[in-house]
Amino acid sequence: MFMAHGGNEVFTRIATRRQANDVDAQHGFKEGLEKAALARKLGIPLNPELGLWAVYGDISHQPGPDFSDYPQISLPGPWSSLSITEMTKAMREYGAQVAKQILGKGAEVNVWDLGNEVEFGVAGVAVRSFTESTAYWSYSAPDAVDPEIGRMTAYQLFTMPDRTAWLQQHLWPHMGAIFAAVAAGIKSIDPHARFSTHTSTVALLFPDLLTQFWQSMNDAGFDIDELGVSYYPTSSGGSLASFQATATALKEKYGKKVFVAECGYPSGTMEAPFAWNSPLLGYPQDQDGEYRFYRDLTAWGASTGVLSGVRPWAPDYAIGGWQPMNFFTPEGNVAAAEPALNAIRDGLASLIPPLLGSPG
Repeated sequence: MFMAHGGNEVFTRIATRRQANDVDAQHGFKEGLEKAALARKLGIPLNPELGLWAVYGDISHQPGPDFSDYPQISLPGPWSSLSITEMTKAMREYGAQVAKQILGKGAEVNVWDLGNEVEFGVAGVAVRSFTESTAYWSYSAPDAVDPEIGRMTAYQLFTMPDRTAWLQQHLWPHMGAIFAAVAAGIKSIDPHARFSTHTSTVALLFPDLLTQFWQSMNDAGFDIDELGVSYYPTSSGGSLASFQATATALKEKYGKKVFVAECGYPSGTMEAPFAWNSPLLGYPQDQDGEYRFYRDLTAWGASTGVLSGVRPWAPDYAIGGWQPMNFFTPEGNVAAAEPALNAIRDGLASLIPPLLGSPG
């Protein structure tokens, strides 16, 4: 169905555990391999996100990996006790093992995404963020990497005028080394592999941080092909033009296209804990506003060459707290499609000049 409406890849989030259930989502490697087989069957590329966490992580928390399902990876101690050299050695092997199994399913991978909303950390090398414990994890400072990391919180970073300088000194070089190690492992199996990671929608509030983040990843040896961002406009409001300006600046500085790795615009009121109800100028939180937002974002991104693509967040999530951001409205036991289902395709179609008549 999504292919009929313009979908051109299969996306999957992959945890390090073979089975990894987070609330009502399954990110285990087992499901990832099933998606790889599905992509092969459908004849479209696979876009895997290797989260580098045991179960799940994002801007709110960045747990470390669990390699217990990988007997080839032997750790000298608990993950948070390791040095960055010990971590990168394990990560390189992990990248190779994952790539070997995914490609073994016959899937064609268009881009390997590493991490999820990573500006404040990845793979347990992270500041104390908004969440310090879950049902399957609690924060443990990576003191062997840099003891300053565990002393810092995301809230402190928000108030620091020199936040970017701190991140460049204490955190980002280690993150870049981890990404580079995973990428090296993948390239040992897939020599032509392309890579990306993505920052959260929070990073869009700090353009200087966003710009320097990508520079630090490059300096650490992580060769990035697409600059990924999460973009949830109603979390902060403003205008579409402000995002366009930031994305354009990134494209011009690095010569790389920007990929909107997560994008959600609600067609109704969002409830807690994600009560993001500050609509963009000109785009009300209704089905028409949602449709026009995706259509206009797509048309602009494609016509300017700034964006490589847009991935709607959970477009099939027809029930639960994310429902206003998906492309369907529940009607009894049926989910009825909203106009947004066609928005990305229509945004691209608007760039094709109409036929003025057929020749003779």
